This record gives sequence, structure tokens and C-alpha cells, in this order.
Amino acid sequence: MKRKGIDPRELDEGIRDTVLLLWKAGFNTFTSCEGGKGHSFRHPTVGITLDSTYSAFHKRLVTYLRSLGMQSFSISLVTDYHQNHSEGKSCVYLEGLDILSEGKRRRLIAAVDRRERRLRRQLREMGVENK
Repeated sequence: MKRKGIDPRELDEGIRDTVLLLWKAGFNTFTSCEGGKGHSFRHPTVGITLDSTYSAFHKRLVTYLRSLGMQSFSISLVTDYHQNHSEGKSCVYLEGLDILSEGKRRRLIAAVDRRERRLRRQLREMGVENK
């Protein structure tokens, strides 16, 4: 089966590099999102079609991601049994901070730090001790 191409302009900027690297390595992605407010997924996510048994696919994907220096990610298997595909249709979702571009990851961490400082200040103003 011939793979369709990917138009990089249609990918979220924060996840584009990871999707293109996965595609170049032979992984068939079908959805991706850098995550956050106003996006389809809450967290950075890439959906990938299984092309072998889950255990073999998982090992190949983890090995590849670690070869790129990625450590902070999770892989979830999703299996859907339906009358149109009773044998089960499976895919995986890859999530995590390390799949974001460096710039997007840095901005996200800075936003979390600002939110944490704001919450600590509010707690101090309320007289609640920070333990």
C-alpha cells in the first residue's frame, strides 16, 4: 500500500518536527496535535497506525524515539472492535513533552512556572503556608 504524503504546513508548529521524523522513519501517522487550550488534544499527541504486532511495534518505536534523545513520552494502545472491523482495529497514541519542538516545550514550561508562582503568591496572600 502506497503511503500518502504529508504537507508540513498542515501540522501544528510545535509537533511538526516529530511527525516528520516519524514519517521519515516509516511510521504512518494519522493525527497529530501540539496540545493545549483550543487544540484537539490536551497534551502533545501523535496517532500512529500499527503495522506489526504491538510488542514489536512498541519496541521499534521506543528504540527510535530514544535514539533521538527523547525520554519523556508515553505510548497508549487503542483497540476498537466494531461490526465493520470485528477483528479489531488498533493504533497507538504517542504523548509527551519530548515530542514537542524545543521552543514550544520551553514556552510551555515557562507558562507552568508562571502559573505556579501565581498560585504560590495567592496562597501566601490567603495566609496559607507553603509546605
